[in-house]
Amino acid sequence: MYLLLVVVIVLPLVMQIDLPIVVSPAVRGAYNAVEQIPSGKIAVISVIWSSGTIAENRPQTEALVRHMFKSGKKFAIVAFDPQGSELAFQSASAIAKEMRKTYGIDWVHWGYKPSANLIPMLQSLPRDIHKAVGKDYFGTPVGRIPMMKNIRTIKDIGLIADVTPSATLEIWIAFIYGQYRTPLIYAPTAVMAPEGFNPLDAGQIKGMLTGMKGAAEYERLLGRRDFATRAAGALSTSHLLIIALIVLGNIGYISSRRQRSE
Repeated sequence: MYLLLVVVIVLPLVMQIDLPIVVSPAVRGAYNAVEQIPSGKIAVISVIWSSGTIAENRPQTEALVRHMFKSGKKFAIVAFDPQGSELAFQSASAIAKEMRKTYGIDWVHWGYKPSANLIPMLQSLPRDIHKAVGKDYFGTPVGRIPMMKNIRTIKDIGLIADVTPSATLEIWIAFIYGQYRTPLIYAPTAVMAPEGFNPLDAGQIKGMLTGMKGAAEYERLLGRRDFATRAAGALSTSHLLIIALIVLGNIGYISSRRQRSE
């Protein structure tokens, strides 16, 4: 049974097995929010994840980065976790190289900021981005980066994406959306997704990517078949196997009872 489980998990990861993926309104809303970023404004991708949630949060981050590059939207990554800072930089750099995008012109990494500084940073960011951010990933003052020269206040940010396994959405809503109505999208791990449904229904966030499933749906909109799509296939086949084993187990149990009664 365990060998069969290994097989049904591995096959979708290594072979092209196309299982149906239905794109939810929440994911389509996030996709449309990226498409609607006004010209001259940038997006900000907030990264608070680390290796513990890499299977869910990295595919979400990569799908958003790929969409930004594809649609010609400039963006900045800001990390509130040291591991996530490095992992997000590696992912964005690889995609930028693949899509021939240039650091400092098409995208920038604002570097790692301690999570304890999240609220103070969000308090100062709307008024003076250069002062709030300080230096980028490489230690360069953000004011010297070509992409950032005209990006100075919250009015120059067209979208913020919160990619996180933590309860940070309420902070972004309170300090950014609540005061400035800057569009937000939420990319949580699956276990944190319930935190986003009320803000989604209330219109406080434009869309949501729920864990790996949300990343797979986003890849479908991008016409891609990356890790999340393959991993979602592995989850589906493993769930189907478990259902089949439960059904077979019940058939065997009912059959054995009949034999004993006879």
